[in-house]
Amino acid sequence: MKLQFKSSEQDSLSSIVARRVHRPYVGGDWHFHKEFELIYFLKGHGMRIVGDHISNFQKGELVLVGEWLPHLWRNDEDVTDDEVVDFIVVKFPKILGGIDLFSLPELTHIKALLKESNQGILFSGKTQALVHDSLLKLSTASSSEKLISFLGILQTLSKSRDHKILSGPNFSIPKELAGENRLHKVINYISANYSQNISLEEISKIAAMTPPAFCRFFKTRTNKTFSLFLNEVRISKACQLLINGEAPIKQICYDVGFSSLTNFNRTFKNFKDTSPSSFRDRYSSFRQQNIELVS
Repeated sequence: MKLQFKSSEQDSLSSIVARRVHRPYVGGDWHFHKEFELIYFLKGHGMRIVGDHISNFQKGELVLVGEWLPHLWRNDEDVTDDEVVDFIVVKFPKILGGIDLFSLPELTHIKALLKESNQGILFSGKTQALVHDSLLKLSTASSSEKLISFLGILQTLSKSRDHKILSGPNFSIPKELAGENRLHKVINYISANYSQNISLEEISKIAAMTPPAFCRFFKTRTNKTFSLFLNEVRISKACQLLINGEAPIKQICYDVGFSSLTNFNRTFKNFKDTSPSSFRDRYSSFRQQNIELVS
């Protein structure tokens, strides 16, 4: 698999493409595109990779992804009817109808927001509630209503204080790399096979490099070692299983690719500053009390 450049989604009547998607599985390759993307999950959970940031996503998640920033959302294919994914995705270009609308002085805050989105932005708390209804109506709105409403959404997001920058400031995929597959093959292979024993020799072969050359290459491109990146993916998946399932911790340990429970517990604590059991306990009451925004 390679990092995919996705061409623009065309809508002859609107510069903004908004869709509501309801399906059992969300996945695909690590990809990027020249448009900005705002994605809002009404239902579902899984793994998220935005730039060099790896974590798990939950319902209620709202993320703004900048132009050319590689990203991936993925869940398990063998889900039940209660675990289907329901999300709203909005894609929009920097130039609307040949006009750099966001350079207008009235939209200074939105321009700053879009600049920050080059690292990916996760919104939480009150911000989600403020834009929830507007996002629900966006996919069925007329072109003029869509533009006006969406500018309002961006204005609200630009004033938000309850947000988190996801990817590191030094992570970037230059546009020239659209045809270069090496790093992208590696990222996609890890995200699809993290539950298996992936050795340095195996992943080096995927990249068609010697192990020493691969280690230098991967660290230069991601600012992380291969083992750190792999463990981030595995711990992210473990968090998802701990929050949304009832499987024993020992089973989760093996399901996400660890061969030793001791190593799993130690690695989990290094990433989350708590044990897997404490992490599950912390989220159990939240899971019981959490109410769907949309039935």
